[in-house]
Amino acid sequence: MRHLTKFALLLALIPAASFAQGIRNTRHDLSNTATGPGPKNTNVNENQICKYCHTPHRAQSTQLVWNHTQTATTTFSWGQDLETPPNNLTATTQGTPLPTTLRLASKRCLGCHDGTVALGDVSNAGGGVAGIIPGLANIPGETNGSGQLSNVAYLVGVGGNMGGNHPVSIPYAGQTYGVASQALADNAIGNYYQVTNAGCVSTSGYCTTAPTNTETDGTRINLVPYTPGSTTQFGVECVTCHEPHNKYGPNPYFTRVNVNAASGLCRSCHNK
Repeated sequence: MRHLTKFALLLALIPAASFAQGIRNTRHDLSNTATGPGPKNTNVNENQICKYCHTPHRAQSTQLVWNHTQTATTTFSWGQDLETPPNNLTATTQGTPLPTTLRLASKRCLGCHDGTVALGDVSNAGGGVAGIIPGLANIPGETNGSGQLSNVAYLVGVGGNMGGNHPVSIPYAGQTYGVASQALADNAIGNYYQVTNAGCVSTSGYCTTAPTNTETDGTRINLVPYTPGSTTQFGVECVTCHEPHNKYGPNPYFTRVNVNAASGLCRSCHNK
């Protein structure tokens, strides 16, 4: 009994966030039994979590065994600069051209987050047949009658307008991404950390050299190769900053590094 009491006291001292790691009951858990925030399937028989994005059979691609339909948007813009009169943005401050189409790594995220595709629109909705998983339409404050995301708190890139968002489908500093013209104007690393694969815990295995401490953590930053499996041409995509399975626990917005800890997420790429 004495040992049980000590164990109970030990559990009481561990922060609740320590148990929060993983996708269960997060905003990305759409199952009927989920208790977290965000849309949840109203059909009591729909209690799977992974199938909205992945399927073991009849997937769109072997890579990630991807199941969900990507965004219906084909052309993207980046808003306007602050000049008078305003001009459409075509490049970043450092001269990197902004893309008019995005790479698949980010288009997969926008398949839900730009509101063009139903949350349950998948290649394998059951029995290997494409369709829309039922139970996600007309959720008050979350989805519309077609099951598309309608909560403005979760929407990104509506109508293809990516203005005001961190650029994606662009090269990381000092890199090219696809074609040479996409490289930074001076192709210098500047105020960025170098690319490294030493000690990385990211999906791609390529991160930044930002130190690992209580704020920054370069080993978590997921730099994406233009060609899957490549060891050159690394770029920035949605998954560079976000880990959709909540792998890193209590960080807000599924971020890989806690942005609220002295802007640690930003400073894990930008050496400021």
